[in-house]
Amino acid sequence: MKTALCLNGANLKLEDLFSVLEGRLYEVKVLEGEAGQLDEELFMLRESLIPGGKSQTMPLDIPQAYAECRGELLPKGIGMLSLYLLLNESLKYSHILGTALVERILCYINNGIFPCIHKMNKTELSAMSELALALEGDENTLCFFNGESSSTVRVLEAAGLDRYEYTIEEITFITNLCCISTAVTVLALKEAEKLAKTADVCTAMNLEAIRGETGAFDKRLHELGRPFPNQIISAENIRRVIEGSEFTTEKARIVYGGDHGPRCQDAICIRAVPQTHGGVRDTIQWLKENLKNEINSISHRINPVIGYSIDLMITALIDLGNISERRSFRLTDTNLTYGLPMNLVGENPGFNHGFPVIQASATAVLGELKLLSMPCTAYSTIDPVSKEYICTTYSSALKTIEVISLLDKILAVELLMAAQGMDLAKDRLVDFEFGAGSKAALTEFRKHIKVTRSNRFAVPDMVESDRLVRESIVLNAVEEAVGKLM
Repeated sequence: MKTALCLNGANLKLEDLFSVLEGRLYEVKVLEGEAGQLDEELFMLRESLIPGGKSQTMPLDIPQAYAECRGELLPKGIGMLSLYLLLNESLKYSHILGTALVERILCYINNGIFPCIHKMNKTELSAMSELALALEGDENTLCFFNGESSSTVRVLEAAGLDRYEYTIEEITFITNLCCISTAVTVLALKEAEKLAKTADVCTAMNLEAIRGETGAFDKRLHELGRPFPNQIISAENIRRVIEGSEFTTEKARIVYGGDHGPRCQDAICIRAVPQTHGGVRDTIQWLKENLKNEINSISHRINPVIGYSIDLMITALIDLGNISERRSFRLTDTNLTYGLPMNLVGENPGFNHGFPVIQASATAVLGELKLLSMPCTAYSTIDPVSKEYICTTYSSALKTIEVISLLDKILAVELLMAAQGMDLAKDRLVDFEFGAGSKAALTEFRKHIKVTRSNRFAVPDMVESDRLVRESIVLNAVEEAVGKLM
């Protein structure tokens, strides 16, 4: 059953867009809102972009000239979100554009037709041109409809819709907007928030495996000593996940052995998690605040603030991968884990048994991730001929898709190894209990990947662990057990 969503050009919320990504079906309705102030640039045709000359008919050919309708597709959600953003922005200018464009976009959304956008589009103009062609009904474009991508012409026939004819004002309006980069950024924001919470869960499981010292996560230390809001949140998340744990106690450390006297503190990659994960959350929060404004006032041609926010978040996400890789590295060494079997070997060593090579893959992926750290916005420039500002936010937005995919893999390695460590620790501490959240994480994880007791090919486990991170399956199990993490 569809939920009603009423838009007036100024009331779209990030939560609405997140719900769209989660599969919620909306019946979108239009409310009367305040007319937007006339921005002449928004309806101004850039003559430098007109292919072939300045003929009055040429503006209508801009989408055909710039769209790249081939190659690999961007995630399905990009086309979905772009239509919502385009609709919301169009409502403010219906007094100039008329109602036909609004009705066309509404028709697509309410019929579940969403344009496919290709990765080959390397500029906002190119991507918005493909969006325009898909809305028009061009034969070279694809749309998602009834669960699959198909030729837009075929989709329109199935839905009983005709091809659309643009006015010059509509074409200039659409191709001047930054809907695609904004849509990609909304998707990236949602994924980044999930990964920050997943990293907290991985840390909690790691603590259980090494019978960690929890003093570094003490509420007083963060709320009184270093009261940074997101640092406090990260520490609280970990405390909630391990709440009730008997493994993260001095008694467990004594019974297990492996410690030479009382443990003063764990390694920096564990005890500094609240500060590091909290800093990552700071960058996510800044992007979120900027997006709240952007989705109700889509930038025209350039959106550098979103680009700065994305680039800063990318740097922070790379550091999230960095600290995760260091935590997983320590799990391979019996001395660094206070007595866990060397290389996390269970019972029957073999050529494919042991976790150093699995962990090395995280190190390799981290190196690839660090290559993406150069901010795209550093390459923004002024075109010497047209004197236009060349904004690189679209490139920054596209890069987040790759960054998140690589970070998934690094966290997946830590998740796989921490689960193995928890089971090996449990072998010796049979009568001890894990925390409610970490127990739920391990239980859900083991529904999909069995503990490694003997030699077996590791790649299927790594691929499945990646899926569990990407689809938030373990995170969802933890939140079901302890409530929503922040």
